[in-house]
Amino acid sequence: MTDTRALAGHLRLHPGRRDGPAISGGRPDWLARLAPGRDADTMPTLLGALFSLCADAHRDCARAALRAARGQAESAAEAAVAAQALRLGTAREHLLRLGHELPRRLGTNATAGAAWLRASPPWRDDLDPIARLAALPAWLQQHLLGMSPADWLRRHEAAPDEAVAGWAREQAARRELDPGSPVHTLAALAPLARALATPGPAALRPGTTDWAALARAMDADAGFCRLPHRPGDAAATRVPDTGPWCREADAPAQAAQAGASAWGRLGARLVELVRLAGPDGARRLQRGALALGPGDGLAWCEMARGLLLHRVRLETDGRRVAAWQVLAPTEWNAHPRGTLAQALAALPDTGPRSEAARLLALAFDPCVDVEVMADA
Repeated sequence: MTDTRALAGHLRLHPGRRDGPAISGGRPDWLARLAPGRDADTMPTLLGALFSLCADAHRDCARAALRAARGQAESAAEAAVAAQALRLGTAREHLLRLGHELPRRLGTNATAGAAWLRASPPWRDDLDPIARLAALPAWLQQHLLGMSPADWLRRHEAAPDEAVAGWAREQAARRELDPGSPVHTLAALAPLARALATPGPAALRPGTTDWAALARAMDADAGFCRLPHRPGDAAATRVPDTGPWCREADAPAQAAQAGASAWGRLGARLVELVRLAGPDGARRLQRGALALGPGDGLAWCEMARGLLLHRVRLETDGRRVAAWQVLAPTEWNAHPRGTLAQALAALPDTGPRSEAARLLALAFDPCVDVEVMADA
């Protein structure tokens, strides 16, 4: 393994493996060594650099956890700025997955996708955050959807199973389609992705998560953040997943339907991108914090890849870190007993097994390098 992979983490997928975990590898818990003794006020910046994918969400979650540990309330102005940053950052990440990661990982025209991505308002450095969000609906209509976001969502809500696939087929036939648009890639992926079943246990949702119990589990097991399980569940049972398909804002039945296949999970990113651009976009993503005791705080947010949690314990001086833990979506979604692992293990011995494994990984979107092993 290269030094980069050792630092950032690396997942190995073993499609069809039934005599052992279908996912191996992971990423090391560097925070256990890096955080103790550090100036707590420097941690949000450090964590944004360490978790450079979704860095904004990590910085905000770290700040919120630190405020909770110090018993400080978040002002209305701070909450509004943080919610706007979370909304914009999540839209940026969804566009990155669609315009860059999909074509890059599938070997299609990544150059055109990169140009399309750079022109999108959330990625334009010449606009302030308010202007980026304000420009997003019109840009989506012209450069991706081919219709207004409101019309697109009405169509989706009328037929959630078929709407995204049908839209992709229709848009791929347009001669005036933006060359960098991910529509062709999505249309090509749809048949296999719809055939890849990914049913799992009830997904993680903020409203049904016992945050104090989760903190106790993190205390009791030093390796919990690498191999988590839902508090109250036996460790050997299947592990829940998290992502844009199971937000608190969505009805449980809607979340279960979106999570039933790789296509539903891929499409959930597009659906959420359109929702974030709409009038209710500011209320789409939930975030919160909890003081667990003096010098002990926890914060969470719904970010692009799913539910993110930061937990901090401070030294008695309130300035130095005693311990800092991060429980990120990848550790749930790439768990060896999780939904992705179960779907990989169930792949048949015949057919495009390696292609299916790569597509499943794209659907769950781990934030580390992924390799499909030759034993497939």
